Amino acid sequence: MYRPIHRVVRQLALGLSVFGSIYLLAGCATLSKQECLVGDWQAIGYNDGVAGYHSDRLASHTKACAKASVAPDYQAWERGRKLGLQQYCTINNAYNIGRRGRQLNNVCPITMANTLQAANQKGLDYYALDSQLDKDNRLLDTYQSEFNKLENGEMLDFANEKKARARLLSLSDEIRDTKRRIRTTQQQLDSLNQSSNFYE
Repeated sequence: MYRPIHRVVRQLALGLSVFGSIYLLAGCATLSKQECLVGDWQAIGYNDGVAGYHSDRLASHTKACAKASVAPDYQAWERGRKLGLQQYCTINNAYNIGRRGRQLNNVCPITMANTLQAANQKGLDYYALDSQLDKDNRLLDTYQSEFNKLENGEMLDFANEKKARARLLSLSDEIRDTKRRIRTTQQQLDSLNQSSNFYE
């Protein structure tokens, strides 16, 4: 009997919580023995599609299930994977994958490739700026802590007061430069955020 696509997707998604807990215990194998024996290949395929796996993922499942003497149902798995790819191959998902610092897998329809890659690149740009901002903020904290200690008369690891004073002066420049870089990066990040509202 024909079932609406959204109902099929919802039923497959319900099974993912069960498979998710098993995945954590599966180690290097793509599937556990229990998953192989249950054999819900359409749900497994859907999960792989949502994760953006290529069709060669099934070869890994075949190897994982060999010990349980279970052969995958390719047709059911591929049906599920194609449904899952509909969730993976969206502009919003492509952008969010980039924001996690990851490239979009080459599994989406070629007609969508340019649009999805552009969204993914926006996300990657955000990730790079956000990572730089975090790095510079941590660096500023380190500089400021060292500066405060030297200003309060601590010698730290310096051999004499002259060297400690020279470091104090150089730290002033480094703190100023880092603050300037943080402001610039934050402005770029704010600008990118505004232009990327469409993807969220």
